[in-house]
Amino acid sequence: MNHFISGIIKIAILEGSCALILLDRLLAPEKERARRIAFALIAGLSVFAFANYGQLRGGGWMVHHWEQFHFYLGAKYQKEVGWFDLYKAVILADRESAHALDGLTHTRDLHTFEVIPVAQALEDAPRVRAKFSDERWTDFKDDWRRMLGTPANWAAILQDHGNSNSPAWAIVAHPIARLLPLAQASQVLIGWLDFALMAILWWFIYRTFELRVASIALTVFAAVPIVFDYLAGSFLRWDWLFATGMCLCFMKRGRWATAGAFFGYAVATKLFPIFFGVALLVQAVLQTIRERRIAPRYLRFGAGAVGSLLAAVIVASAMFGGPGVWLEYKRRIDVTREEKFYANQYSLKTVFLQLAYSSPDEFLSGWAAPREIKQGRPDVDIKDHTLSFLAVQLLFTLLVVLALARAGDVAAFALGPLLVFTWLVVNMYYWNMLGFLALGLAMRKERPPLYALFGLHAILALFYLYQHTNHGYAEGYFVALLLCAFVVAFAAAEAVALRQAGFRPFLAPPAKKEPPAPKAA
Repeated sequence: MNHFISGIIKIAILEGSCALILLDRLLAPEKERARRIAFALIAGLSVFAFANYGQLRGGGWMVHHWEQFHFYLGAKYQKEVGWFDLYKAVILADRESAHALDGLTHTRDLHTFEVIPVAQALEDAPRVRAKFSDERWTDFKDDWRRMLGTPANWAAILQDHGNSNSPAWAIVAHPIARLLPLAQASQVLIGWLDFALMAILWWFIYRTFELRVASIALTVFAAVPIVFDYLAGSFLRWDWLFATGMCLCFMKRGRWATAGAFFGYAVATKLFPIFFGVALLVQAVLQTIRERRIAPRYLRFGAGAVGSLLAAVIVASAMFGGPGVWLEYKRRIDVTREEKFYANQYSLKTVFLQLAYSSPDEFLSGWAAPREIKQGRPDVDIKDHTLSFLAVQLLFTLLVVLALARAGDVAAFALGPLLVFTWLVVNMYYWNMLGFLALGLAMRKERPPLYALFGLHAILALFYLYQHTNHGYAEGYFVALLLCAFVVAFAAAEAVALRQAGFRPFLAPPAKKEPPAPKAA
């Protein structure tokens, strides 16, 4: 579908969702059936729009060849290529087999993310080849020849930023890749795995939470941009999303050890979900202050999380050559943290640097649509503002603490995306986590979370509007600016409510229940 028309449709869906949430507060109780149908309909329309209105990738087979090149080969040959040697191994294998890359002149060095000449990339070719046994090298060349059966722009693919998943991800992906030979049927099956996980997850969410809450969350989850285009038909790119969502479900069901186990896996496979746990930790500290004891549920959650995380570390180390595999993964994360700005990134850092490197007049004249994103300049470095940026991050963390002070455990955990935004740089194709934020907000009956829920819808709608007014490179910055305003406004509204309550949600112990009155004789 036309990109512009699609954006208009998604704005209409988001507006319809907001109208329905408002009407839900006003409709009489006897209208329950109509409410349920309306919420389910809006969520279904959002999912339909998310899935490109039924026009699935690859003629409906849902195979993303670019992604599967990185993640199928990366998983199957995890021990040999790690995070840095896939492109070098492919070029070497091609020279011994298909010669499809004979005209390739440059590739990306995954150690630095710089594009370099092929000759420079292959200076350590003997080391790369030595990591394969003869049998595994033969298998790798065969898989490369099969991969070439699909038309692709290999010069562009070999300048991608590569596989960023952890050894814990490979625990699951590696045996699947070993089991399924590289063929069309296997690639179709692999391409649908993530959608199978999402179907299971949302079935659990609908069974665990009321239909209204689940439908609002699914509407926001599916209304986010870019995700389908980037990831549909890949290979287990949503395992962390599945694990984080299942954690929410089991927390709600009171099965805290199981919830912790899912959370431990999410952290092991993608690291940044740890900020969901940080939000829960803050809630646990506040609850401990109120009750003057540590609630057993938090201990069970922690035990499940630590056990799952340690199991992932131990199993991955055993499968892929020892604990050093985690040190190599850390080096990969370090490289990712240092990479330059891209338009599909959003973070507090982007807004901070825009302010730090703009004059007051320059910022005021182009606060919403700047001509230049300062973070994209080579001379702009956050290290020049380490202390001041840390102070801003701590301030925003305090704002999130204000936002969760009156929340329950599940709603507090669901505020994790706001801490991810504060402390990390995240690409837009991880935006689906905002669906969990919407779930937590929809669970709460107070006014500030309701306003925040409307604000979350507005951020997504404004993104589509902004996108169609041709601002291109500034889109990620604009979203980050809106998220900054969202956090400040939400925290301010909660601060007012806390002040009216005498700040008792922070410190007061729960009120003691009065014993039931004796029955009359």
